[in-house]
Amino acid sequence: MKKSLLNLFTVASGVAVGNLYLIQPLLGELTKDLHTTTSQNGWLVTAVQLGYAVGIALVLPLGDLVDRRKMAPILLTFAGLSLVAAGLSTSYWMLLAALAALGLSTISGQLLVPLTNELSNDETRGKNSAKVVSGMILGILLARTVSGGLTDLVGWHFALVTVGGINLVLMFLMRNAIPELPARPSQNYFSLLSGAPRLLWSNPRGFGLMLVSACGLFVFSVVWTSITFYFTDAPYHWTSAQIGLWGLVGAAGAFGARVVGPLLDKGYSRIISASAWIIAAVSLAIGTLADQSIWFVVIMLVVMDFGAQGIGVVNQTRLLTTFAEARSRINATYVTTNFIAAAIGSAVTSLLWPTLGWSGLMWLSSVVCIAALAGWFAVAYRTNLRSDGK
Repeated sequence: MKKSLLNLFTVASGVAVGNLYLIQPLLGELTKDLHTTTSQNGWLVTAVQLGYAVGIALVLPLGDLVDRRKMAPILLTFAGLSLVAAGLSTSYWMLLAALAALGLSTISGQLLVPLTNELSNDETRGKNSAKVVSGMILGILLARTVSGGLTDLVGWHFALVTVGGINLVLMFLMRNAIPELPARPSQNYFSLLSGAPRLLWSNPRGFGLMLVSACGLFVFSVVWTSITFYFTDAPYHWTSAQIGLWGLVGAAGAFGARVVGPLLDKGYSRIISASAWIIAAVSLAIGTLADQSIWFVVIMLVVMDFGAQGIGVVNQTRLLTTFAEARSRINATYVTTNFIAAAIGSAVTSLLWPTLGWSGLMWLSSVVCIAALAGWFAVAYRTNLRSDGK
């Protein structure tokens, strides 16, 4: 796989997935402008994530059926136009609909991950996949910084329109960059949709990895939604740009994916996974001390995101390699499960914030990590299926 193509895939996937998180640091501004409540703001975050889950479930499997050279630019086009519509919104319901449409269409990043897996050889598959995944994580984290900073400069309307334009520019770059790919066999769309669940159901280990991975996205969503609520409230009352800067802190942990890739190619997947869950659980416990010092939040984010990369890269790469004949469908099921979990995480945070607050939600997330670690041990060590990990 050419380095220039890998770099384009990394940037494009980061922008595409980052679209999902642009709205989070803007919630305080939306309250002022559209007079939304905390609960309504939580549903804005949930709407884009649920739209994304639907797009992954119903649209992404087409990557095993149609020409992906055309599919990726088309998806970037619709995502860009949805962001423009969101930026032009003048009411809560118009914004809610635009964000749901954005979630439905901004799935090109998840089309590029299995394509990277397919275009790479055995010696570089883990490394290349990790680079694209690290780009996605950086996009998720830096999206908050970009949207928050632009909002302080030009307002949230123009900020969303600007990022929509960036999506459209990437569409033009992507049009001729993807190489010719083998023609896909003709399949019935509905048979295509049901194929991945059948494959996973026949492979308990793959099914278990899917569910364990969803716990990671649940925790990720709880943490980043809570950060917006925590720093919007007293005593901070921070602006969108200030809240968005936390993405830079989390981005430091995203380099964990770059470390994990080469180790994964050497076969250390089990060691990476177990260590990553422990790291995430400990970091969240540290985060409960935020009221004593803001530096505990910094430590939590860097360490937690580092561990999260190990979890995500290992599980996704192993699933795509195991089911090489159905990469797009398996990836669609994987990401759908993850983002349903993320949407649940956002909704749970909105509902429990008045009761549990920051510390309670961080403890809850730490417990979820421990439960996921136990589930991972059951999947990795208590099945009779072959494992290629150490």
